[in-house]
Amino acid sequence: MKRCLAAGWVLAAACNGPPAPDAAVCQDFIHRICIQPICSAVTSNIILTGDCETTLLARTGCSADSFTFTTPDRDRFLACRLPLLRAGDAPDTPPNCDDVQDVMTTCLDVVNFLNTPVADGGP
Repeated sequence: MKRCLAAGWVLAAACNGPPAPDAAVCQDFIHRICIQPICSAVTSNIILTGDCETTLLARTGCSADSFTFTTPDRDRFLACRLPLLRAGDAPDTPPNCDDVQDVMTTCLDVVNFLNTPVADGGP
């Protein structure tokens, strides 16, 4: 029982502290959907002209430390990121392709964001 309580406290403490910057949230999302092998849901819904991660970081502008969410907003982006964490929350844990498909189907605003260059009306 004590071990369970201690583990719960550690997990709760890990969630304390300032929230990650918008740029870090966006970068993490992109990193997760671009982990090799890339799921077909990504390649069939997102226009990729080169390396997945490099292309999307440049296209969205979220590689810049000053990046901030507009549309979709931060809360929407975080909600759409949740399915990508089901397989594990370690940054290099590849998401299950069914979870990626879930994101591509239910988060069309995020898919649009990923397909829209910053200069063409992106964030």
